[in-house]
Amino acid sequence: MELENDLTSKFLSGEMSFAEYSNEWYNMDDEEDIDDASKRNDDEPFSFSGKGMQRRRKFARLPPGLLGLMGEANLRFVRGDRDTAEKMCHEIIKQFPTAPEPYQTLAQLYEHDTEKSLQFSLLAAHLSPPDAEEWLRLAAIFKQRNDCRQEMICYTQAIADDPHNFDSHLKRIDLLDKLEAINFPINTLHITKLKCYHKIVTSLPASEGETIMKYAKLAVTQYHNNNEMERALAVMSSAYKKCPTLFNLEDLNIFLELLIGQKQFQTCIEIFVANVGVEIEAEIQTVKNSDGEIEEQTNYLNCTIPDSLPIDLKSKLLVCFIHLGAVNLVQMLLTDFLNNDVENAGDLYMDIEEALSSTGQHELAIQLLEPLVKNNSFDLGAVWLKHAECLYMLGRETDAINSFYKVLIHAPQHPDARRKLYAILEKKGRIDEALQMLEQDFKYVVNANLLYEQCLALKKYKKWEKYLEVGEALLSKTFVKFRHQEELNMACKARCGIDLIHNFRTMRGESQYHENDIHFDEDETFKFTPQEEWDFFLEMLKTACKFKKYFLMQRLTFGAMMSKSLSPHRPDIEFYCLQACMLSNDNQNAFRFIREFSQKHPSNRSWNLLNLIINFIDRNTHSKFLLRLFQRDSNNVTKHLFLGNHFLISGRYLVALKYYLEYHEKCGDSLSAFLIAITILVMAAQRTVDKHHNLILQGMAYMQTYQSLRKCDQEANYNMGRVYQMLSINNLAIEYYERALACDHVTTCEQHGVIDLKRETAYNLYLLYKDHSPVMARKYLLKYLVV
Repeated sequence: MELENDLTSKFLSGEMSFAEYSNEWYNMDDEEDIDDASKRNDDEPFSFSGKGMQRRRKFARLPPGLLGLMGEANLRFVRGDRDTAEKMCHEIIKQFPTAPEPYQTLAQLYEHDTEKSLQFSLLAAHLSPPDAEEWLRLAAIFKQRNDCRQEMICYTQAIADDPHNFDSHLKRIDLLDKLEAINFPINTLHITKLKCYHKIVTSLPASEGETIMKYAKLAVTQYHNNNEMERALAVMSSAYKKCPTLFNLEDLNIFLELLIGQKQFQTCIEIFVANVGVEIEAEIQTVKNSDGEIEEQTNYLNCTIPDSLPIDLKSKLLVCFIHLGAVNLVQMLLTDFLNNDVENAGDLYMDIEEALSSTGQHELAIQLLEPLVKNNSFDLGAVWLKHAECLYMLGRETDAINSFYKVLIHAPQHPDARRKLYAILEKKGRIDEALQMLEQDFKYVVNANLLYEQCLALKKYKKWEKYLEVGEALLSKTFVKFRHQEELNMACKARCGIDLIHNFRTMRGESQYHENDIHFDEDETFKFTPQEEWDFFLEMLKTACKFKKYFLMQRLTFGAMMSKSLSPHRPDIEFYCLQACMLSNDNQNAFRFIREFSQKHPSNRSWNLLNLIINFIDRNTHSKFLLRLFQRDSNNVTKHLFLGNHFLISGRYLVALKYYLEYHEKCGDSLSAFLIAITILVMAAQRTVDKHHNLILQGMAYMQTYQSLRKCDQEANYNMGRVYQMLSINNLAIEYYERALACDHVTTCEQHGVIDLKRETAYNLYLLYKDHSPVMARKYLLKYLVV
């Protein structure tokens, strides 16, 4: 009641328009959406249900107290006291909003205001018992006002109140014709011609048989075009119940086709007997089913068919008997049917074959298929496929293989034929030929499910190169193949989807898809789950890495960044991108990923990877990045060593020396002393540097420090010899090389075995002796360097 009062007060005070008020009171149900919708009667009341009012079968009546007030209001109106009459009507509406009487009186009170009078008349009609004439009167008014929407509602309500009035149906259809002519958005009216036709068939009495048949045929045609077979059967069934005698053979053929499509075979038999003169002898037996329950079963014993019965109806009768299990009648009727010319009845052959195959009667089905495949008119892929499947079910695998090959001649990409042919060939042990059957031409539409099955088969038989090729094609359904560096930049900066890449290509004036892109069957339902796609992606990466297909790894990892289903694994994918770039020597893109990785995961391992990559690219452009990278952690000792190495390789020796000295001051290990010595000695070799001798002395002092700190005599002596060899002090170089040869090996490693510098040392001695003492050079060569 609170909602009722609120709506009424808002409308009367002008806070709500009549359209809004009417929508709240009456939410018109599209009764034509329900085929068996029945018309309303006088017992339907109003009630609130959800959002708005819906009509029920009982109408509200004023209580005695308000009924007296309503009579007083009408009396005041007749006497000319309009203001009092209006106030009384509003009072009744506030107390009982669902009564039609006050709205009827208000419509008369506002005759001078046509808009308000029409609004109250419409509300009164909504709330009153069925009155088709009133709705038609209102429809005429709205037609004059060119209010198509409200006019349509009035016609619909007039039909609901008097569904037998054919004129109301015609007026609604005429209105739809006019609206279509002016391109009015009819979908906003929630009514179509098709619903009007269906409503005519279900509403008119049997006496209007010709009209019913006319509109039933129109409705069935449109339903068939829309593939709404259940509705088509519903409208045809309604017409048949009302006027079965008006159904000619063509109408019966359509009706039987619909019944067979819905598997109502028993109903079809009844129609054959009632309408086309078919006589059937049958008996009913009582049997116990598999659940132990007693049920009746019909056994068909004999069937007499008129000679004049068209062949298409004969075929439908045969199909019904097949599905009803009348084996003896099926064999008899099939023998008679096979006498028909295949050229003219080939489609009917297929219908019967389909029924036989669906019930497992393949011996009979092959009798229909053999004449078809021998006829040039039916030398089609679909016919050969049926033939091949039937042969396979009969165990004639060799003949089935030939038929499947015929299918591929007509439809080279047919996935079912390829799949079944693969299974037969694999069973016979013809593995290479079987695997070839799973291949698809990527120039045409590709079946993703068959691609996945091909991957499994290739993996099973260890055809790894082909497996990688097909797997990459399958993943291209959700992965992106980048065309420009700018597209890769977008993918790296943001977790964008393929739509963003397509928009970017459109902005560049490019086609979203390349001519070499694989086009997948849009009607196919095959799709990886996110976990399945991730597992398959990892397996592809491992296989590509195992067989050193590094560029394939790079394509896969780059494409995976754009897959929406793999977005939760984005950090892992970026690291795989880094690995793939390093293995394929794509150092520029590798640096893109290691930059992000080293910032997110600062550790010695990430810095080692960073150092490894920047050694192969332009070093002068990364100094600022490295300084920012290590600036965050001022207590990090490793940064001095890392930056020192970077600036040493870059040729900025003073800066490198500064970082080495800082590192040596904090750590004081042998490595830092050795690096300082090397840096100073390299600086001493520069022409632009003064006081070469002082630098050499400082460098050698740090080499002595290194020698004292390094607890490995062979390595220390070898490095001292290298330094003296660089300085051309060959006698000291030879002395230290001799000491290195006399020492034990450096260490033993489980992975690399013995780490020994004797060969390197002997080779350096060979270089020192070969010009001045060939005999000594040969001695070291033969003793240490002969393999």
